[in-house]
Amino acid sequence: MKTRNQSTVPNQDISTKRGQDAWVKNAVAKGMDEAAARELVTKMASAQESKTKIKQKEPAITRVIQKPSTPPSEGDFFMDVPLPPPQVTQIVATPAKKEKAASLTVEINQFPLWPDVMRSLPNEILRSALFNARNRSNPRVMMKNEPIAIIGDGRITYRGEELRQDDETVWLQLVHLARHHVAGQLVEFTAYSFCKEISWPIGKRSYDRLKESFRRMQATGLDVYSKRLDRGVSLSMIPFFEYVDSETQKSLPRWRVRIAPELVDLFGNDHYTRIEWEQRLQLPDGLATWLHGYLASHRIPHPIKIDTIALGSGMNTVEKTELRRLIKRALTNLVDCGFLLSFEIARDLVTVKRAPNSHSGLK
Repeated sequence: MKTRNQSTVPNQDISTKRGQDAWVKNAVAKGMDEAAARELVTKMASAQESKTKIKQKEPAITRVIQKPSTPPSEGDFFMDVPLPPPQVTQIVATPAKKEKAASLTVEINQFPLWPDVMRSLPNEILRSALFNARNRSNPRVMMKNEPIAIIGDGRITYRGEELRQDDETVWLQLVHLARHHVAGQLVEFTAYSFCKEISWPIGKRSYDRLKESFRRMQATGLDVYSKRLDRGVSLSMIPFFEYVDSETQKSLPRWRVRIAPELVDLFGNDHYTRIEWEQRLQLPDGLATWLHGYLASHRIPHPIKIDTIALGSGMNTVEKTELRRLIKRALTNLVDCGFLLSFEIARDLVTVKRAPNSHSGLK
């Protein structure tokens, strides 16, 4: 079973500069940063060259022809003389040779590439209450190994401070930046550029809010079991976050964040959803953004019960009359931003019709 994402750029001859330029051009067309693509193809070409040199040093297999006891007559050129089996020297690979050969295998373990106008998350996350839709002005609770509601297959257990939809907006942008890097590499950015990309006001208040969101996701323990992967992963969403110089204690001009590389597995085999970024940024954080992600994770959204929406969005404590009102308002927002064409709420069942020109949806 494939559990690692590899670059979606097709295989090409990268032994020449022309081939490398073509590879980079293809990668950029698929959404990869040109500098990152150039660095990656250089490493791949170097590994390929090293592997070729090793192959050239391998001993050739020699076919040995024994001289017959009776000299041949002129012109028969040994044609009637049977040849013995070729003598082959068996070469046994030592652990050191195996390790060296394995090191030459180039595996690009990174998030998939998607256009700059999109953001992406695994379906299990979008269909769960990990980033719940409760009002962010309400106090957040601390959770200790608590199960997270998920609609469909899979299980999620969470340890840490409660996450909301504004945290999901931050997470979407962080994963978007990380897609240009090998999994586990540091992602660098300025607080200004990050807040600008997520449409937060520029200023100290937003920078502090962004910092707190990263801290929340750093101090987490997340266990995700995926039925399609037939296994689970346990991780901290952000193993590393640095915004202050450890020596001078002054703020760094560029913040540095590392995303848990295990999260790449959840994007495997195209089980993730692309979200139209401008649509999401038009929506208020909460039930509207949660429904945007959940409905986008289905090619054809099926009718869904109000109780199911309440469970999946983490709003199952809200009184039902109030919940119906909130759902209606959120669906109206989705029509206004161009994601939905229409919706209907009847007998506690929500039915929607996607707008034909909306690009959000399953990969």
